[in-house]
Amino acid sequence: MNNKQIFIETKEYKKFSEFCDACIKYQYMGICYGLPGVGKTISARQYAQWDYLEKQINYENVKLIDARTDNKILDCHTLFYTAPSFNATKLTGAIHDMGIRLNIVKDVYRKSIGEKEMTTSYALEGINLIIVDEIDRLKLQHLEQLRDIYDQHNVAMIFIGMPGIEKRLARYPQLYSRIGFAHEFQKLSKDEMHHILEYKWDELGISIKREDFSDYEALTNIMKITNGNFRLIHRLFTQIERILEINHLTSITTEVVEVARNSLVIGRK
Repeated sequence: MNNKQIFIETKEYKKFSEFCDACIKYQYMGICYGLPGVGKTISARQYAQWDYLEKQINYENVKLIDARTDNKILDCHTLFYTAPSFNATKLTGAIHDMGIRLNIVKDVYRKSIGEKEMTTSYALEGINLIIVDEIDRLKLQHLEQLRDIYDQHNVAMIFIGMPGIEKRLARYPQLYSRIGFAHEFQKLSKDEMHHILEYKWDELGISIKREDFSDYEALTNIMKITNGNFRLIHRLFTQIERILEINHLTSITTEVVEVARNSLVIGRK
């Protein structure tokens, strides 16, 4: 399987993207919630271009800024932050540090192409959205830090968490009164699962033959096992790839799928 996974823009991702755009437009706080594995985090990272951006701001000093930085960096205006499971007292400093680093990388790149540097006056200059994942980990005093960032910088903010987080946040009126949008991230539809599974087959260099009952049976079995869970599809195909390689197989059968399933710990969906 190709190590670099292709991001597939599902209907749910497009809804999430529109949700983010709306929060930015109105400078609101928003809540995004959904079951584990439905694609909340990967969608947030995609919207923020975080796989690209994280590499650019992960440096020890200015001289070590990635030489591969390109014009794309100037279009990055979203920060993605995963709430820590401990030591959340440094939350504000961590978010500010990411903003400072992003602005330094932008300035270094502008200088390298002969443009005027835009030295910023504060950490979140040019940032229009902060996405905070794993919001369930945070206590009230940490949420207050996020509210303070929101109030001081007029920057849109989105909280991502598990179902029920919207009810929990409602207990904090000062924070909840600033929330303008909520979005429930749904699992994949059957049509989207068909579409994604075709990509997964293709990544393994195998074509689905719809006229072949064994292919149809394997496809149906995978859909039943994963039940629209994006993360579980990826985990299952990692095992399928391993089984195909070990046994020198060239097709995905229901037997291969069952062996792959038995290699995973699958909870309730």
